Amino acid sequence: MPEVRTVHRSSSVVRLILAVYALIGGLVSFFAYVADVPRLADWTNTGISIQPNASIAVMAAAIAVLLLPRFPGPARVLGVLVGVIGGTVLFQYASGIDLRIDQLFLFGRTWGNSRVLVPGRMGPPGAISWTMIGLAIVLTSIQSRQWPRAIAPGVALIATAIASLSLIGYLYGASALYTVPSITVIALQTSTFILANSLAVVLSLREHAPVRLLEDETAAGALTRRVLPAVIVVPIVLGMLRLWGEQAGFYDLSFGTSIRTLAEIVLMSGLLWWAANAISRQAHARQHAEDQLLESLRDADRRKNKFLATLAHELRNPLAPVRNAVALLKSRTQPDPLIDRVSEVIERQVALMARLMDDLLDIGRITNDRLELRRERVDLVAIVRDAIEMCQPLIQRSGHEVSVMAPQPSIVVEADPARLGQVFGNLVNNACRYMAPKGQLWVTIERTGPAAAVVTITDTGLGIPPEQLSSIFEMFSQVDRTNRPHGGLGIGLHLVKRLVEMHGGHVSAHSDGAGLGSRFTVRLPALPESVTIQPKPKPLPTPSEPRVSRRVLVVDDNTDNAELLKILLEEEGHETFMAHDGVEGLAAAERLRPDVVLMDLGLPRIDGFDACRRIREQPWGKQVLMIAITGWGQDVDRRKSQEAGFDHHLVKPVDANDISALMSGPAAVGQQP
Repeated sequence: MPEVRTVHRSSSVVRLILAVYALIGGLVSFFAYVADVPRLADWTNTGISIQPNASIAVMAAAIAVLLLPRFPGPARVLGVLVGVIGGTVLFQYASGIDLRIDQLFLFGRTWGNSRVLVPGRMGPPGAISWTMIGLAIVLTSIQSRQWPRAIAPGVALIATAIASLSLIGYLYGASALYTVPSITVIALQTSTFILANSLAVVLSLREHAPVRLLEDETAAGALTRRVLPAVIVVPIVLGMLRLWGEQAGFYDLSFGTSIRTLAEIVLMSGLLWWAANAISRQAHARQHAEDQLLESLRDADRRKNKFLATLAHELRNPLAPVRNAVALLKSRTQPDPLIDRVSEVIERQVALMARLMDDLLDIGRITNDRLELRRERVDLVAIVRDAIEMCQPLIQRSGHEVSVMAPQPSIVVEADPARLGQVFGNLVNNACRYMAPKGQLWVTIERTGPAAAVVTITDTGLGIPPEQLSSIFEMFSQVDRTNRPHGGLGIGLHLVKRLVEMHGGHVSAHSDGAGLGSRFTVRLPALPESVTIQPKPKPLPTPSEPRVSRRVLVVDDNTDNAELLKILLEEEGHETFMAHDGVEGLAAAERLRPDVVLMDLGLPRIDGFDACRRIREQPWGKQVLMIAITGWGQDVDRRKSQEAGFDHHLVKPVDANDISALMSGPAAVGQQP
């Protein structure tokens, strides 16, 4: 990028220099006629002078080029003037009609008329050149459309070619290149002014070739910038040296031509090698920069995932005592309707927070291809019904009416039941949240072919504006929340899309507009109708086991969570003790020899992983039921806790009933020696 900015500045400076040179040259040439100083109009002192109308065209074109970037309107007017000056001269040559305008600015001078057909009239090469330059200025000044500016460089380069031809003629003494036999010649300074103005117009068009290529940051641009100047200068210099040596009598035509050819081969080969080497270095530097950028993106992604995991951990920790406090409130012997209502609200919001954190971590896993599907043959209708059942508290609280239309027999799909349930749970949950109370929700499950199933979820909710339908499944995309009572992180639908795609399906959304409801359609590959699922036999009822009192050690640096969990366990009849760091927990375990240890993983002094390993190393520690209760819930954390010796891994906020289920009955014993 720095190189491109440098090129941009260089092109602007060159354009300014060329325009200023032409403006000053035109003023000096016109002043020659006003002040009657022939030498100022004839640089070579050969009697070939610039004509006064050409001087006016030079000045007008130069001023137009200077005005083009900021004042295209006045520049267009001057461009028309330049084109008219050249065009009227061409008309006179073509028609033979003398418009008597050539002598208007001669001021009665009789000099400067050598080799011209009519005094004061420029020759056809100059007339064509100024006509092209004027047209190019007009096209460049049109900024409302692209095509006029696109063809302007080609028009200006016609004048560049004419000027270059005459300049080469002057340089090598080839008069045929700057004369039109029996008509006129073009003066040396006129050729330089034409070249300067035409190139300045081309440099004003950065977005089009050839300047676009010169300013390109790719290898093509670098090659052009390095090779083009040498391609122009080297042949000219070699031609001059060959001509000078031959005129000086150092060698004849054949020898001079041979030496020039050899020199061109050597110099061009060296130039090619130099340019290729520079491009190679540039390519290696760009590749190195891209590698560094890729590594920085990977590092940023790792940091992002680590941040999300840490965020989830830090948010789960304060949620754990809140859930335990709610469990204590609900366990009261004397119910209170107000406290029951408040407890339900708190419990529901805690569950929502936990779900949002799970979605965040799932997005991270999917983005990094670390989420694995555990596929099995499942009943699609059962998956959808279970998802609706999970949303029943929200459905009942809002008074929504849900209708499910399912086929018989059911549809069998090869899918991860937990993740597919997550898909439909998110869609049903969204529909319920964004409907007014007592809304209607229709869920349709149908087979659309021998190997395809479609689930459609239609609601009477707030709808989706048409302009947002295309981005509804993008990460962090949210429908305008004006007058919407619910927020969110904008990741739920993106998670739905990614999970459906991982199952080989497709999800789409439709809405007729705001306030007109929404329809989400999930298409999944289905197994043939002949495939069925054998119902699993229901386990025989077993007599309930009496509650067993256990000695429990709670190790958590969150004092509030430890104390509330201790109270909950004591209310269930367990003998419970607390510790608040790894060292204290190890000492308490050695002293108490507990049946169960509920241990946080992120403990100070000694973390939970190391503490568990040390407990397992003791003879008495092999029988202890080790349960990790932590805010770290990623797959790698579960694997590390299992390797450390934990029997179970529960993620905060933990339902006290889940802990009781793991501890109940005689089967709740730790690892066997």
